[in-house]
Amino acid sequence: MRSKGMGLLCGVAALSLVLGHAEAQQTAPPAASGLQVGPATVPRHWSKYNYPETIPDGATYYIIVRGDTLWDLAGKYLGNPYLWPQIWDQNRYITDAHWIYPGDPLIMPKVSLVSDRAGEAGGIAAGAEEAAAGVAGQVIARPGAGEQLIPAIEEMALQCAHYVLSGGEDDSLYILGSEQGATKLAFAERDIVYLSKGSNAGVKAGDVYTAHHPSYEVKHPSSGRTIGRKVETTGWVRVILVQENSSTAVIERSCQDTHAGDYLRAFEKASVPLIVRRPPPDRLTPPSGKIEGAVVDIGEDSMIAGERQLVTINLGTANGIAPGNILTVFKIMYPSVPTSRNVIGELAVVSVRERTATAIVTYSADHIMNGDRVELR
Repeated sequence: MRSKGMGLLCGVAALSLVLGHAEAQQTAPPAASGLQVGPATVPRHWSKYNYPETIPDGATYYIIVRGDTLWDLAGKYLGNPYLWPQIWDQNRYITDAHWIYPGDPLIMPKVSLVSDRAGEAGGIAAGAEEAAAGVAGQVIARPGAGEQLIPAIEEMALQCAHYVLSGGEDDSLYILGSEQGATKLAFAERDIVYLSKGSNAGVKAGDVYTAHHPSYEVKHPSSGRTIGRKVETTGWVRVILVQENSSTAVIERSCQDTHAGDYLRAFEKASVPLIVRRPPPDRLTPPSGKIEGAVVDIGEDSMIAGERQLVTINLGTANGIAPGNILTVFKIMYPSVPTSRNVIGELAVVSVRERTATAIVTYSADHIMNGDRVELR
């Protein structure tokens, strides 16, 4: 009798647990699907990771659901599953990319989210409203049958690349000098340098910063209009000792000579875009009808550019340009006629800002100069 009573009691308890679980599933708010835009608060849930509880204003994000993988999400939202490291790089709280948990948020990399109209005449970058409505972005690198994806640039070259700023950057943290004093004018790897801020500004031992040197103003070759200021990346440093008002760092990598006065920004690992290996354009390649711009600056202060050199173009995210985009470089030899295009090269975009982009010359049939026209393929 006691055994039957205990069995009945256990059965009722088990049924109560099942009903309680089912009710919790029914009353829990359904998880939103697709891309969304912050600000937002992430609902509390179980996770192995210390996930962010809030989403910044304007950030595009996705809430993981059962069955998701970074590979599949990169294929769906970035247009290529091989770009999954870009998503992982934006979500450093995930310590093992093989394990992601339902309910955790993923901040999506903006550089790879562009609208389906990117690069078309009059096209614009995908806005927050489009992303929130679930407009999936696409990256131009989409291999077809027999085509091969390759890195557009070496990782170190991209990390050291210059860029052109249309606005300003915080330059309040900068290099004061080195242990050798004023007699040493340029610094290189393993040199010990002093920084202008310390613990009172949040600097900590182990922090890594990239060093930047503002250079000359970049002007449009035709109109003379100022586009922005060129900024050279001179390397990066790691903080080894912190005091209240200053700190000490070692130069871990030199891209070029580093000097006193170079300002520092928190290190951000560059994501190398993948591009499809295809035959380069020639004089018989018809215009695409997509957005056009111009080469406005050449890396290393050169007058001309050839293969594997970096250049700046006057197109950016405001024009729907994204890393991995391919552009044809051409001249019109007699504009007053006009004659057909003289195709002289090809570029691959490797990093983008709002009004400008840095690109690498992947092919050149002739020297490339400031003012040469570019068109999105």
